[in-house]
Amino acid sequence: MKRYSVYVTPVCDGGSKLMADVDLVRFAVVVDGGTAAFGRSFDSWAVLRMELLRANVLSPAYLTHAEDNFYRGESWRSPDTVPMTDGQLKELKLKSQPDQKAISG
Repeated sequence: MKRYSVYVTPVCDGGSKLMADVDLVRFAVVVDGGTAAFGRSFDSWAVLRMELLRANVLSPAYLTHAEDNFYRGESWRSPDTVPMTDGQLKELKLKSQPDQKAISG
C-alpha cells in the first residue's frame, strides 16, 4: 500500500469563486515522494464525494475538511499522506499524469 497526498480543487471558467460557477471538481493524488501522480475531473462535488465514500479513500474528518474548502471555493490538500491500494486507484479511475497537471487540472 502506497501513501499519497490528496488534492481537491474546484475548477471554474473565468476565475470565479462562486459555487454556482464551478464547472468541474479536480481530484488528484501524488505518491509520497512525488514520483507519480494520478488525477481525474468529476462533474460535481456530490459525484466526487460519492466516489470517495464508495472507495473508502478519505477519513470522515478529511472528507469534511475537503467539502468545507470546496464550498468556500478553495482547494484542499490532505495534511498527511493517505494510504491507498492499487485497487482504490482503479476504482476511482484515476489516470497517470505529471504532478502539476494532476493537481491543477
